[in-house]
Amino acid sequence: MHQLPLIATPPTKRQRERHFQRREKVLGQFFTPSALATWAVEQAIRWIDHRGKALDPACGDGAFLRPLLSAGFKEVWGIDVDLILLTQCATRCGGGERLKLQQANALAVLKELQGRFDLVVTNPPFSAKYGRVNEKRLLHQFELGRGRSSEAVEALFLELCVKALKDGGVLAIVLPEGIFANIPQRRVRVWLCRHVTPLAVVSLSRKFFAAKSCVLFARKEPATLDAPVLLAHAESDEDLAGISRLWQEGKGIAKPLLSLLLSDMSPLHHLKPVQLPQTFPLRPLGELAQGLRGGATEYGAKRQFVVSGIPFLSAKTVTPFGIDLRRDERFVAPNSPMDKPSARTRIGDVLFVRVGVGCVGRTAVVLNEDETGVADDYLYILRFRSEMLPEFFALFAQTRFFRQQLENLKRGTGTVTVPQRLLKEMLVPLPPKDVQERFAFAYRNLHERYRRGESAQNLLPELIAQLENLLEGKVDVKTVH
Repeated sequence: MHQLPLIATPPTKRQRERHFQRREKVLGQFFTPSALATWAVEQAIRWIDHRGKALDPACGDGAFLRPLLSAGFKEVWGIDVDLILLTQCATRCGGGERLKLQQANALAVLKELQGRFDLVVTNPPFSAKYGRVNEKRLLHQFELGRGRSSEAVEALFLELCVKALKDGGVLAIVLPEGIFANIPQRRVRVWLCRHVTPLAVVSLSRKFFAAKSCVLFARKEPATLDAPVLLAHAESDEDLAGISRLWQEGKGIAKPLLSLLLSDMSPLHHLKPVQLPQTFPLRPLGELAQGLRGGATEYGAKRQFVVSGIPFLSAKTVTPFGIDLRRDERFVAPNSPMDKPSARTRIGDVLFVRVGVGCVGRTAVVLNEDETGVADDYLYILRFRSEMLPEFFALFAQTRFFRQQLENLKRGTGTVTVPQRLLKEMLVPLPPKDVQERFAFAYRNLHERYRRGESAQNLLPELIAQLENLLEGKVDVKTVH
């Protein structure tokens, strides 16, 4: 055994220092539940003919090593940078001479691993927020890292796993959902298509990992346009057996490979198509918006607030009842670095929270002069054309039809976000103006009651229910009050 240095961006003070206080954060560790690891090995074995050598290049606590040994592989290799975990693996896994453990950063021993394994099964470190690889010597060894100043560690592990396989070998790897769905990660999916044929992708709920993840199964062989890809979603361990049965029956979603992978290969995007009611015309949000831009702010020494001045509009101030500055009373000085002209709002603007697991998609209208201000970079500022009333949109954003679309638009792993390009594609119903005005009046009335401190908690669900029924054609607009 030998030790090689962990390649990761060194933490600086404050937020990064706090982030890296825990050892698992330093090493990017998200340990795999044993049930998921066993299931992944069992599924991967379905696609291989020879149980020779198997590898987990980030073996952690040995979750994959144990089922690999039980499956009868002649050699099972485990590599990890964490000596403590490797020592535990040696005791826990058994395996005798069949188990080969090595202490190393697997990325640094790529050449020793290439083309040697029939099966690679792993849950590599996730870069999460700060753990990107930035060592030039190491980046140069990888096609996905060459010429870049840094790269997500999981992307480099994906390339390592593919290169470690023999031709025809099979890969099963847990990756953050961003690899499968994020627009900037399209180049990773392009690279993947050039080297393997994806066999299946399984989306995992956050019950498995804190970070939204997927499992990719792939074979190292040239990809073809008509190769089918099996898609599934697992909400919990109980779903895994059901997925296996469906696959054994040949059930899944088959799509043209490249068109699926290059744009979006996240299963939920394809498994849960949104069925919007056709009572009113549906228009892409981008056609209804006169403008859509992001807020802006400063960080570090320039991030300064004052006792009074221009209200600072953050995600906290955006509520289902409208803007509420009492939830985050901060102000910026006029003409200071925090006073961003492009982030200034006016009456009628819609603020959309673009990021955050718990608050992404929250929407509110600026209805009063004292609610205008400078929008944080966590917000989008939407300004609609005359055919769409902003108050109506703010209510539509609280319906299940909006939330269903939002689930397909979310991108990211630990912290989810909605890209502007995808938000513009969201379909919005466009009722006649008099229909919109009835709901706009109700929204403004609700907001005023909320500002006065009157109870409005029970009124909002009733209003949203009326809107959903109207969109489905179940009620007449005359019943809205």
